[in-house]
Amino acid sequence: MTIAWRTAAWAAAAGAALIAVPVGAAWAASSDGSGDDDRGAYGRAMGGMMRAWHDDDDDVAHGGGCLGTAAEDDAPATDADAASLAATAEEERMAGDLYDALADAWDLRTFAMVAHAEDMHLGAVLTLMDAYGLNDPTEGAVAGVYDDADLQTLYDDLLERGTASETGALAVGAYVEEADIGDLRAQDVDSASLASLYARLEHASEHHLTVFVRALDADGQPYEATVLTPAEVAEITGVPAP
Repeated sequence: MTIAWRTAAWAAAAGAALIAVPVGAAWAASSDGSGDDDRGAYGRAMGGMMRAWHDDDDDVAHGGGCLGTAAEDDAPATDADAASLAATAEEERMAGDLYDALADAWDLRTFAMVAHAEDMHLGAVLTLMDAYGLNDPTEGAVAGVYDDADLQTLYDDLLERGTASETGALAVGAYVEEADIGDLRAQDVDSASLASLYARLEHASEHHLTVFVRALDADGQPYEATVLTPAEVAEITGVPAP
């Protein structure tokens, strides 16, 4: 099983794509001077999109039939599925911690909403783990601290890049979602319930990737794919590849 977060190559590849420049004229010009983080007409449109997709994230945590619980005809979780769930729980926790930190750094509602969605996704993973009688690997965890050294290094690197500028933060968000999609697609699981959960998590990550890539595009900053192909990112987001 390949976990994208745990491969050092992902962090190296991300470095070439993550932008660390001041936020450009598109948002500044659209500001209505109200002091709200909507950033004017463009921000209000993005906020509406996030709210609509936030409702879809609720479905990831609370809907979808067997989602979040083991189906009656599911056998006990295999060792591979148990390991996959534990790793996914840590990755969801890391993404939520990162978005919380970026929300604090930049006071952008987009990050706060996506962070909340990641919390719901983690809850769905932990609910399924509980249904299988598996221990919660995140119990007692401290935000921003991870037992896996590669995951810790990646978090630290992305946090540094994301706190350098608002545009850099958006690029970090896009990379996180792109890597998450690639990771979920690479999973080979035995449980139908787990496959259903991963499909919904991938769908939610596509929504989040679209928000970040469109925000960068509106600011005149192209996003270069590093995990998926440029064509795949363009198909998901509707933003032509640079």
